[in-house]
Amino acid sequence: MNQTPSLSFMEAVKKCFANYANFKGRARRSEFWWWMLFTYIVNCVLYIPVQMLFAKKQALINEGMNVALQGGDLSAIEAQDPTTMLICFCVLLGIVSLILLIPSLAVMCRRLHDVGKSGKLMWLFLLCGIGYPICLILCIPDGNPQPNQYGPSPKYTE
Repeated sequence: MNQTPSLSFMEAVKKCFANYANFKGRARRSEFWWWMLFTYIVNCVLYIPVQMLFAKKQALINEGMNVALQGGDLSAIEAQDPTTMLICFCVLLGIVSLILLIPSLAVMCRRLHDVGKSGKLMWLFLLCGIGYPICLILCIPDGNPQPNQYGPSPKYTE
């Protein structure tokens, strides 16, 4: 059996988007782990501004309380209120997370197929707290080089 080369980061991301809602077949470790890294990076890039805007809002609330206690004018503080931007970034983060959820579940299902497990185990992914690490652990082993009930190996060729 010959082993095909691992997928690159961009190849894996393109493959996951090409198989957006494909829950059949098998996925290599490189495809799965590069996709997980991609989703982590995207969520971090969107989450950082949310955290910064939230911190700014908290600081303005604290400053406003101090000014109000001293009987000062709150108009300057209200003009700096980042609430609209915070809401926009939160909505954007939610939309992007929902867009990435389906291909994440699909690639996890295909990865579980590659290691000979039922794709139904991916529903553990949705259990808060314990499901995600369990699914990741199940996706660690190398796939079976022989064809299984989910199809031929994406890594090994005859």
